[in-house]
Amino acid sequence: MNAARTILLSLLLLTAALPAGADDDRDHERAREALRSGRALPLEAILARAQADFPGDILDVEFEDDDGQIVYEVKTITADGRLLKLKYDAATGDLLRVRGRNGKAEGGHHGKR
Repeated sequence: MNAARTILLSLLLLTAALPAGADDDRDHERAREALRSGRALPLEAILARAQADFPGDILDVEFEDDDGQIVYEVKTITADGRLLKLKYDAATGDLLRVRGRNGKAEGGHHGKR
């Protein structure tokens, strides 16, 4: 593992150790309600797709309303050290967008699986 990746992972682990805020609690409740009502797939299904699409380590997951569309935003560091932000449609599991560390969209899997 290179030094930059080690430092990045250390900082992310320290951040993850901080107490969760009210926004996290709302995300969890909204996600549970969307799952119960059939508007969202289970998080495990989304994470399995993220791992299949971009093998590596999952760093963070957020449940968001993106202009009326419910999405899971998954932050991951790939096996080759790229930091990516993946957006998946919560209802279908479709990969909607891939953004790299520099904020530019990267190639990826788009559309239905």
